[in-house]
Amino acid sequence: MGKIKLKGENGKIYFGWFIIIMCLLLMAFGYSCAVSIVGVFVLPVTEDLGIQIGDFVIWTTIMSLTSILYLTIFSKFYNVKTIKPIMTVCALLGAVGFFGFSRATELWHFYLFAIPMGICFGGLTATPSSVLVNNWFGPKCRGLAMALVFSGTSVVCMGLIPLVNYIVAASGWRTAYLFICLGLIVICVPMILLFAVWSPAQKGLKQMGETENIPAAEDSAKRSGIAFKDGIKRPSTWLFFISGALIVLGSAAMLTHTQTFLIMTGYSPVFAANVMSAMVGALVIGGILVGAFCDRYKLRIAAAGSCLIFAVAYGVQIFIPQASWLIVVLIVGYGLGCTAVNIVPPIIANFMFGDREITGYIGYINIFIGIGGAFGSTMVGKLLDLTGSYTVPFLICTVMMLAAAIIRGVVTSEKYHFKG
Repeated sequence: MGKIKLKGENGKIYFGWFIIIMCLLLMAFGYSCAVSIVGVFVLPVTEDLGIQIGDFVIWTTIMSLTSILYLTIFSKFYNVKTIKPIMTVCALLGAVGFFGFSRATELWHFYLFAIPMGICFGGLTATPSSVLVNNWFGPKCRGLAMALVFSGTSVVCMGLIPLVNYIVAASGWRTAYLFICLGLIVICVPMILLFAVWSPAQKGLKQMGETENIPAAEDSAKRSGIAFKDGIKRPSTWLFFISGALIVLGSAAMLTHTQTFLIMTGYSPVFAANVMSAMVGALVIGGILVGAFCDRYKLRIAAAGSCLIFAVAYGVQIFIPQASWLIVVLIVGYGLGCTAVNIVPPIIANFMFGDREITGYIGYINIFIGIGGAFGSTMVGKLLDLTGSYTVPFLICTVMMLAAAIIRGVVTSEKYHFKG
């Protein structure tokens, strides 16, 4: 099954496609609603409760730190028996978090309910999605499959941003938080119960896009690759992890602050929300293009190039007040560059370490992505409060993305390629 196709060898729709649909919905409600849609709530909540933007977005730091702690302890516990119950509990905890937000009357309420949201963020979204896609789709189509998850997430998010923005305008931010809460309960939990299956072996199927004529193994010892205890000792491994933190320090701040920045620049809230929606929509096309490029061409170009493009998209924001056409560069650059956050890293992990114990590597890269998410939004918010402008924090984030591009160009060279 070297090519990606709709049906499996049994003549039925390949079950991996249901995995992709499940994962993109989980990412939409558990990840995008905790990160990508934050900007919709910043001004309504801070103005209603009379708090500073920098103080409000600290909840994103608490959520990310909780996610890091969760992944540090539990990322290695995902397996054929635990995947379904862990993801179910995490979805319910996310619902608790958003419900708590809808009832918040004090700043500390957001800080408190950011904790269950952090467990959801770590345990429901990128890590299990990357692992499941890695299990169900082999090297010949893994990049495209991964892109479909995260691009599909963007399609859903592209619709959620204006919808949530409308709910905020029509019924208030509390109702909008309740809407997300219900999405996790009514949509995500049933999807997990139906489709969270560890590997094709559980269904008696072969992995689509495999390189060898064997089923995807449940036992990691049957897979080729570098053991986690050995890989973790390599400096290149830690450089790869650090690149995740650097790129997300910027991307998390962009998702939280770009809409606010555009409004402060003089654009209407509706226009700013539409720009955010367009950015997420551009990621749909960008994700598929970059994912397919990773499968067919040189990973090194995609790994470093996505970071470079993201840096450009970030930097041009500074000049938007003088040249509004740069919003187009922002949208297109985000669509191609944001692939550096979730689509490219699992592919790099396979490139560097093979399939054996890939769960550990993916868990750790997501820990470092969590570190970036923990401090990016808050760092930019605090620098905004301190300087009264987004110029300095935007420049800092741009430089960090450029550093990530250099690192990823290094670790995806042939020197660090695991060849089995």
